[in-house]
Amino acid sequence: MNILIRVDSSNAIGSGHVMRCLTLADALREKGCTCQFVCRNHPGNLSALIQEKGYRVTLLPLQEFQVEPYPHHASWVGVDWQTDAKETGALIATLETPPDWLVVDHYGLDALWETSLRPAVGHIFVIDDLADRPHDCDLLLDQNLVANRALRYVGKVPKHAGLILGPEYALLQPQYADLHLRVPPREGPVRRVLVFFGGADADNLTGRVIAAFLSLKIESVVLEVVINPDSAHAASIRNQVFGNGQIILHERLASLAPVIVRADLAIGAGGATSWERCCLGLPALVITLAENQKPIAEEMQQENLIHWLGHKNEVSEMILVEVMQKLFSAGLPPDWSLSCLNRVDGHGAERVTSFLLLNAQTALKARLARLDDEDLILQWANDPLVRENAFTPDPIKLGTHQSWYRTRLRELDQCRFYIVETLAGFPVGQVRFERSGEAWEIHYGLDARARGRKLGKPLLRAAIFALRSSINEAPLFGRVKGSNISSCRVFEGLGFAREDAGEGAELVVYRSLL
Repeated sequence: MNILIRVDSSNAIGSGHVMRCLTLADALREKGCTCQFVCRNHPGNLSALIQEKGYRVTLLPLQEFQVEPYPHHASWVGVDWQTDAKETGALIATLETPPDWLVVDHYGLDALWETSLRPAVGHIFVIDDLADRPHDCDLLLDQNLVANRALRYVGKVPKHAGLILGPEYALLQPQYADLHLRVPPREGPVRRVLVFFGGADADNLTGRVIAAFLSLKIESVVLEVVINPDSAHAASIRNQVFGNGQIILHERLASLAPVIVRADLAIGAGGATSWERCCLGLPALVITLAENQKPIAEEMQQENLIHWLGHKNEVSEMILVEVMQKLFSAGLPPDWSLSCLNRVDGHGAERVTSFLLLNAQTALKARLARLDDEDLILQWANDPLVRENAFTPDPIKLGTHQSWYRTRLRELDQCRFYIVETLAGFPVGQVRFERSGEAWEIHYGLDARARGRKLGKPLLRAAIFALRSSINEAPLFGRVKGSNISSCRVFEGLGFAREDAGEGAELVVYRSLL
C-alpha cells in the first residue's frame, strides 16, 4: 500500500503528532507499505528527523493568511485550509500511484479539507484527540482515555466510519512492547525522576520543576531532564542546571524509553507521553498544558494512573515543593505502578496497522465464539449503521444482550456462532448460523473498522467453510433488507440465489442448496 501522511510540528505545535505518525509509518513500512510525509515549513519542524528515518518529506511553504476562528487550532496550519488542500492535492497528482490511505494528524484540519481530497485517495484515516470538529474519514483513532469516549464522535464522523478508541491503540515505538514485559513495577523509595513537558513547553514548566527540586536540597534523588534544544527556554534551563551533579540534562533523544525505564517517578504533561509512561509502569505527577488534556488527566487519575496536580496556571513552585517532599519521604505505593502496567501493553501500533492493511485478499479464519467475546459482539451489534440495517433498529441493552448471547452459546444444536479473524487472530467480524427447520439462517456483521475493504464475501466464506466441517449438506439462507445493497452483493457474489419477494417487498431472501 501507498500511504501519505499530512502532519505538522513546530515550536508551537510540539513534536507529539510527528512522533506518533513516525511510529505508525515504521509499523506500516515493516509490513511492506510505502509512506511519505507532507508537512508545512513551520519554525522548529521535524522534517530533518523524518528524513533521517528514511521517509520522503514534502515541505509546504508558510504564507500570510487571515486566521479563521474555526477550527480552534486553524492557525497551526500556516495557511488557510483551501490553500493547504490545494497544495496537498497537487502533490498527490504528481504521484505515480494515488495513496491507498491519506493519514491526517492535525488539529487545524477538519471535514472540509478531508472532503476536498477524498476523490484523490483511496481511504482517509484521521488521528485526533479533541473531538471538537467534524471529520470526513473512513477510520478515526483517538488513543486517549476519556470518560464516555464512545460518544465523543457521534455526529462528527460519517455513519460508515470506524472508531479506534482507547490507550490500547496508543502509537508507541516497538521497544515499548518488549520492555513492558521486562520492567518490574516501582514501589518504595524515589531515587530517580524524569522531567519532560514535550517538545514545546512554552510556559517553561521544566524550569519551574527544576527550581522546586533545587529548593528541596535532597541529595538522594537524581533528576533526569529532557528538553528540546530548539525550545525558547533551552538556554535558561542549561544555565539553571549547570554544574549540578544531581541533574542530568538530555536534548533531542531518539526515544524516551531508556530514561523511563531508569526512573521511579515522572513529572510531565498530559500528552502522548502519558501512554509511554504507562506502558513501562512509571507513576507520574501531571501538569496539564492544554484544555484537551484536562478530561484525559481526570480519567487517568480516576484509574490510579497519575496524580494530576492541576493546570499549568494553577501549579506553583510551592505546590511542587510540597508534593515532591511528601512523595520523596513516603515513597511510592505498590499499586500505582501496577495500575499503569495493566492499562497499556505497547501493541497499539500493531493493532492500528492491522486495521489499515485489511483488504479483500487478507486471509481469514473462523473460530467458534467464546464467552469472552461477549462485549465485542455487543459493540458490533450496536454500531449505528448495523442498527440502521437491522430489522429492529433500537440499540441493544447490556442485560438483554448477555441473556441472549449466553443462551446462544449453550444451544449447540440450534446455533453456530463464529468470530472471523485474520491469521494473526485479529477479529474483523462475526457470522451466526441459526437453525430454521432443516436449513440454517445466516446473520453476519463486519467490525466498523473493517468496512470499505470488500471483506463481506471473505468473511462469510470463512464462516461457511468452518460450518461445513461439521454440517455438510444443510441448506443455507439469508434475509436482507432490499435497501442494503452491499449485503445483497455479498450473497450474490457467493452464488446464493435471490428469491423474488414481490414488487415493493422490504426483505430479500438469498438461498444456497450447497
